[in-house]
Amino acid sequence: MISYSLWAEPWIPVEMVDGAVAKKRLPEVLTSAHLIRGVLDPSPLVTVGLHRLLLALLYRTHSLDAFGDWRTVWQAGQLDARAIARYGERAEERFDLLHPTRPFYQVSSLPEEKEHPVADLLLEAAHGNNPTLFDHGQVEGARELPLDRAACYLVALQLFAIGGGVSKPFNRMDAPLTKGIVVEATGATLFETLMLNAIPMEGWDPLAPPTRLDAPSWEEEAPAAPLKEGTPIRGPLHYLTWQSRRVQLLVDQGRGVVTGCKIAQRYCLPKDGHRVDPGKAYARDDQQGWVARRLQKDRAAWRMTHVLLQPADEKDTRPEVVSWLSALRNREGMGDIRLPPAISLTVNGLTTDPKLAAKIELWRREEVGLPLVILERPDLIAELERMMSVASDIERHLRRTGEALLWSIAERAHQRNALQYLWTGKKVKIPPAIPAMAQSLGLTLRYWAAMERPFRSVLWNLSEQNGASAMAEWSQALRQNATAALAAVLEALKAGGAPWEPLSVVEDAFGRRLAWLLEHGEGDAEGDEHTGEDGANH
Repeated sequence: MISYSLWAEPWIPVEMVDGAVAKKRLPEVLTSAHLIRGVLDPSPLVTVGLHRLLLALLYRTHSLDAFGDWRTVWQAGQLDARAIARYGERAEERFDLLHPTRPFYQVSSLPEEKEHPVADLLLEAAHGNNPTLFDHGQVEGARELPLDRAACYLVALQLFAIGGGVSKPFNRMDAPLTKGIVVEATGATLFETLMLNAIPMEGWDPLAPPTRLDAPSWEEEAPAAPLKEGTPIRGPLHYLTWQSRRVQLLVDQGRGVVTGCKIAQRYCLPKDGHRVDPGKAYARDDQQGWVARRLQKDRAAWRMTHVLLQPADEKDTRPEVVSWLSALRNREGMGDIRLPPAISLTVNGLTTDPKLAAKIELWRREEVGLPLVILERPDLIAELERMMSVASDIERHLRRTGEALLWSIAERAHQRNALQYLWTGKKVKIPPAIPAMAQSLGLTLRYWAAMERPFRSVLWNLSEQNGASAMAEWSQALRQNATAALAAVLEALKAGGAPWEPLSVVEDAFGRRLAWLLEHGEGDAEGDEHTGEDGANH
């Protein structure tokens, strides 16, 4: 029987600060974290999964009970190599991917389960219900995987496995990170990234408070029982290394490659409506309690920035990691520590098909540069919210403009009604085919795609501007990009032979209404139903 020690073998893909790309052993990644720019994997699921694994090891090898402990490690500028080596001396056997009785992140045998192709480890691979989300070259649809890649996908699977399908001891349920966005703070090095996300143990009390049984999965001598109503979380280490599936890798011992797998349900989270994840933003639902905010497939993650920064209230709460960053900023103001002036908030998430819950539609991993001073300025966060509110007003205006445009072309006699709808947003009897046809024009897609660059610029400079100048810069970008989006559509319609008069009349009405909106705002137009920026119904 061969072995494959994830402690001794290089398997984690990283980019060094000098740009070199390498694969490192687990202890090397930790001891060299200050020399590593970050984990570098083609799959964002793997990247997040490896971050969670490294965080669990950071907690296990360093005392991080309170802020004072955290400050000591931060000021050292690198992780304690001796502490990491000591941990490896007593725990290395638990990291054997092919151990006969305790294989890492797996179970030793699943005799009742049928064998699946190795592609079932790759949640984003094109097989079964899933479309191709990422280009993995030969990995995509391959019949076998090298052990290092299988280990990466195994770590991701435990955190992102999709619910749905018959299994034992109960049918498959979503893993902890499957639903809801996951926010990470990203620094200039992997050391900064890990430490900025390493909330001290006392800070986990509102989420998954530590208990005496809290331990990473590889250390557990008496694992918790899988319960359909949800297995209680024993603490941060238990949660970070959550085992949502029982997995057995099927290995060709002679060639040292994974040729298949067996997968069955293991743990699901308690359905108690409590917040559990420090990287998730939550909204309060009257029936379900706290519900993680999700991505929408037609909305880029940067459009949620203001939601992720707003302080918590009785209905909404930002990710705990953002509150932790805010607390760190306050500590810096007292002279306790020194932080980088800016970081990135990395927003990760997936969406699933509402008709096929086990089908992944898309994945996103986006970084938004963030000057940390914003976290101590509620006025700037409020200004950011106001800017996005105006941007949403313009989006609705563009949507109505597209509908009014096609309605005017299709039924010239109803042009007056179409223009009234464009201006007021009041519900009228639009021909039923018009909204879908207008959506196909791509007006709002063009608009939002063009707004990303100015948003990042305004966000970066917001702390150095007053509210009036920031809004003026933003309004100019809104005007230019909304007008350009309509102009492109009008040119295409003209080229297709559309009559000149309705195009001209609607264009003029669009411009006048746009100017009014940028000066006064719209709020909720009468009869114009919409959802909040995060996709939750409000």
